[in-house]
Amino acid sequence: MAIFAIVTLLLVSTDSWTHNLWDHHDSATFFASGKAWMSGMVPYVDFSDSKGPLLWLIYGVGYLLSPRTVHGVFWITCLNYVFVFWWLFKTARIYLADNYLAVFASMLTSLAIFYPWVRYETRAEDFTLFFLVWGLYHVCRLLHDDRIDERRQTLRASVVLGVGMAATLLIKYNASAILGVMALYVLHFAWRQGTGLWHALGAMACSSAVFLLPFVIYMLSVGCLDNFIYEYFVVNIDVVARQHALMRHPIYLLWGHRYTLGIYLLACGLSALAAAWLALRYRGFVFVAFLATILLTVSNAFWLYYYAICAPFVLFGVVAVLCHLDASRVRSISGCVVYGALCIALVFATHSAHGAAWSWSDTPEQRAFDRYATLMAQIQRPRVIYYGMHGMALGIAAHSLPGCRYWVSQSGATPDMDADQRRAIEARQADFVVVLSDYDPAAWLASLGYHRHLGDPSLPVVLYNLR
Repeated sequence: MAIFAIVTLLLVSTDSWTHNLWDHHDSATFFASGKAWMSGMVPYVDFSDSKGPLLWLIYGVGYLLSPRTVHGVFWITCLNYVFVFWWLFKTARIYLADNYLAVFASMLTSLAIFYPWVRYETRAEDFTLFFLVWGLYHVCRLLHDDRIDERRQTLRASVVLGVGMAATLLIKYNASAILGVMALYVLHFAWRQGTGLWHALGAMACSSAVFLLPFVIYMLSVGCLDNFIYEYFVVNIDVVARQHALMRHPIYLLWGHRYTLGIYLLACGLSALAAAWLALRYRGFVFVAFLATILLTVSNAFWLYYYAICAPFVLFGVVAVLCHLDASRVRSISGCVVYGALCIALVFATHSAHGAAWSWSDTPEQRAFDRYATLMAQIQRPRVIYYGMHGMALGIAAHSLPGCRYWVSQSGATPDMDADQRRAIEARQADFVVVLSDYDPAAWLASLGYHRHLGDPSLPVVLYNLR
């Protein structure tokens, strides 16, 4: 699983040596946030975004591993996916009587996990996927495996789900609700089988509290707990409401991408439904978990990558097929190598068909990006603001830091967010300001002493630096 994950990610991850930096957007924002935290800035006070502190901590560790590239994040992502594929293997092993078949099922699921029209750059969904798959395995083992110690497995599943709900709460909290649906099944099982309902509930609560406690202590010590609660919960709800007002309802997103997204969701849904034929009891659990994932995603799914957390359900369809096929050729190490290589080739082919910023390609976008990045590197630890736009990876090599709290703009940004950017620019806090070419307040920025650099129109941004 480790070899498979590393080779696959080396080919398709935008954080690997095979890809250029210019096509990083959300992941560049997460990296800069982690870097700001590791550089002594206070989260939700000196810088903020719509994500939780655990995601920033992951990227902060990636920054410490490789301060001026994203390769540190690449190795963390590799470790993350080693365990994702491991828990998928363990889940498949519940229903398949052969280790080799379970390995093959896990590898085949990568076609959904790395489906490029849903997953491209590394985002929060990649790291919530680990906790979802981990929880899914333990609940499936509890509900579908008759060879277990029910009391012990109930406790294990409760602890895993408690940790998972706490961790995803600190990354992107819609995944916490999905794990909460799984937790209801565990509690129902504990009540029905008499394996200790209150013990299970207590294990969930205690494991969640233990995971959350270090973050709470830290935020109390630096005085940002109130800011965290306000920014992460109150402001985020306001931003999502504004997204609904600014953009079409997510159902149009589904229709607009009916082929690429439709095939993906159909595969996930039919696979979740196939799990009913694999289980002896609680036959509807996997499909209910899938429906919960869809319902908790579709209401705010303005971007296709929100659906990346549906991918693990494809495993059950693959397992159902392998149960009814003569897969004797897979039952060997050489068979796993051959079919694993085939899976990697298919993942790479779909990734290439979608288009990628390959490191060996010389494009106008890359030339403009390199020019801007070189300009930013002339100042030591420059402060940057992406005015009215999402973040980019321009300042990674230059070791740039956020120029104000709302240093990048979000879809559905509040008036306070826009005002914070304007105040910081007018106070000349930012060494560099990046704006979209279509929204270029040249006169205003020039009046404040910012010099405009012309770039290539292929990269639709304009860079200003403080004279």
